[in-house]
Amino acid sequence: MVVNIYDTANELSRQLRETQEYQGLKTAFEALKADSETFDTFKKFQQAQADAQHKQMTGQQPTDDEIKNIQNLAKEVSGKKVVQDLMNQERQVDSMLQQLNKTITSPIQDLYSEVMPKMPGQE
Repeated sequence: MVVNIYDTANELSRQLRETQEYQGLKTAFEALKADSETFDTFKKFQQAQADAQHKQMTGQQPTDDEIKNIQNLAKEVSGKKVVQDLMNQERQVDSMLQQLNKTITSPIQDLYSEVMPKMPGQE
C-alpha cells in the first residue's frame, strides 16, 4: 500500500486552522493589528530581530546599538496588553504543536526505544 503522507499533512494543516488555539491566535493577532501604534512597534521589533539573526547567520555580530534597540523595542511591546494576549495565544498553539509532534514522531521513538536510556521513574 502506498501512503501519501503529504495528503495527511495538508489535511492536518486545514484542521489546525479550525482549532480553538489557532482561532484564539488569529483573534489576538487581529487585535494587535487594530492597535496601529503598537503594531508598528511590533513590526519594527520583528524586523530588528530578523536583521540581527541574519547578521549572526553570516558570521557577524549585532552592534551594541542594535542590541539596545532590540531590547528597547522588546520592552516597549511586551508591556502592551494586545502583545501579551498574542504571546499567551502563541504559547497555547506551541503547546498543541509540541503534543502533535510527539504523536507524529512516536513511531521513531518506538523504533529506538530499546536503546534509549530510561529516565528515573520510567519502567
